[in-house]
Amino acid sequence: MKKWLKRILWTLFGVVVLFAIAFGAFIYKVKHGFPIYEKTPPELDLTTTDFTVLVFSKTNGFPHSGAITEGKSAFENMGNSNNWSVIITDNGAVFNEEQLPLFDVVIWNNATGRNLTDAQRASFKKYMESGGSFIGIHGAGDASHKWPWYEQNLIGANFTHHTMNPQFQEATMNKECSAGFTNCDALPQKWIREEEWYVFTNNPREGGANVVYTVDENTFDPNGNIRFLASDKNFGMGEDHPIVWYRCLPNGGKAFYSALGHSGAFFKESNHLLLLESAIKWAGDKNNVCQ
Repeated sequence: MKKWLKRILWTLFGVVVLFAIAFGAFIYKVKHGFPIYEKTPPELDLTTTDFTVLVFSKTNGFPHSGAITEGKSAFENMGNSNNWSVIITDNGAVFNEEQLPLFDVVIWNNATGRNLTDAQRASFKKYMESGGSFIGIHGAGDASHKWPWYEQNLIGANFTHHTMNPQFQEATMNKECSAGFTNCDALPQKWIREEEWYVFTNNPREGGANVVYTVDENTFDPNGNIRFLASDKNFGMGEDHPIVWYRCLPNGGKAFYSALGHSGAFFKESNHLLLLESAIKWAGDKNNVCQ
């Protein structure tokens, strides 16, 4: 065999091997995450307003880079419009018993993976069980966190898969929220939009969640099968498929979760921005008792 042909074959072989390693590492990160943690808390400037919001976007799992970037910008704009102090960080060390209580609302902006140490998790759990407020967006509710308390007590549903055939589909959402949720009347009753739709193994309604929106499975295909990777995900949640909801926690804590927001463009939708801003106002309003 000629030398030039051997070189081409070896080069192709090397490319294939490198691709396989990179793909394997990506899949591992999505499912398990890489254990990267911060130990030094960030410095905080919370002196400008009486209402404080923490936007946490750390991704030890899948990085929704575009959505995270646009989400940060959207929350900054909301802060400017509403005179909120908005602190944006990927530093998990902010989850400590001294700094967390300074925030009226903690947002997990597509934060994924096992992104907190055991001590940081304990601080967050204490914050929520002491009447704290949490908002989780899209990837914050996927299966990468490996934290039963977080999945069961905050999110209230276990993620199984998302649409893959195709990944992004237009579907119809139907509103259910009551007057107890801020700006409920202003949100669209029937909302047709594109998304990477999440499917959960259990219905959060059965665990006491208050549903804000469901998505009509008759308007999209919930099949999440991926060739060579998953062949058992061709199912949905049936007639009742919650996609946005909130939970009332003991001691006055509030937890809101929206499975919307995979892509950056979705953080420029006026209805989506209204939903998120309403969630922040609802979660941070100490006079609005969760029920």
